[in-house]
Amino acid sequence: MQINLMSNQKRTAIITGGTGALGSVVTRLFLEAGINVAMPVHSAKPISHQRHENEGTLLTVATDLTVESQVQSFVEQVQNKFGSVDYLTNLAGGYAGGNTIAQVSLEEWDAMMSVNLRTTFLMCREVLKIMVPAKWGRIVNIAAMPALNSGAKKGPYAISKRAVVSLTETIADEVKGSGITANAIAPSIILSDANKASMPSADFQKWVTPEEIADLILFLCSDKARSMNGNTIKIFGGV
Repeated sequence: MQINLMSNQKRTAIITGGTGALGSVVTRLFLEAGINVAMPVHSAKPISHQRHENEGTLLTVATDLTVESQVQSFVEQVQNKFGSVDYLTNLAGGYAGGNTIAQVSLEEWDAMMSVNLRTTFLMCREVLKIMVPAKWGRIVNIAAMPALNSGAKKGPYAISKRAVVSLTETIADEVKGSGITANAIAPSIILSDANKASMPSADFQKWVTPEEIADLILFLCSDKARSMNGNTIKIFGGV
């Protein structure tokens, strides 16, 4: 997937969850396109990616995405280094399930709201402070299939991801016509080693690959998707 940069200006992407099964693919594709990538990580250890002649610069900063001051500091460091934030892809998140609403602990509820919703809200808010004056930007948030088809015993996770959808729609309405777009992607089960280990008897052929989701993310960041705003795109595979 080729991203047209719209100008000769060097573009910059923030990718949360960039070391995960999906995030590592998205990061590599952005770097291959010559785009600078900034990644909040648990610890600022070096992260290697296959090098290409037109590779962008990779910046990693130790950041707790649930802490407001750390998110603010991270975004400030990105802007100071690269001069802009043009793309934001919120891939960081977590899953907990198996309990009915009557059984869910407050700790489980708060954990899902924090890791899935709070992190996305804080990153979107801080990045919008840069994108709105610049009158350009792309935001892509990751929701999930249960956000649209919740089912039983997934309450806190599904509700937190549904809130991500609502957050995305709200942002899209607030920035429409400004040169900024905000969209969400709702995947089913992602084909990853961790998911295969947790569900060894599942039919992996029905799952969505990280590459398929990454290609969709890059399309939503491209010039061709400039009129797509406020959507939640299902990518369910055979699930």
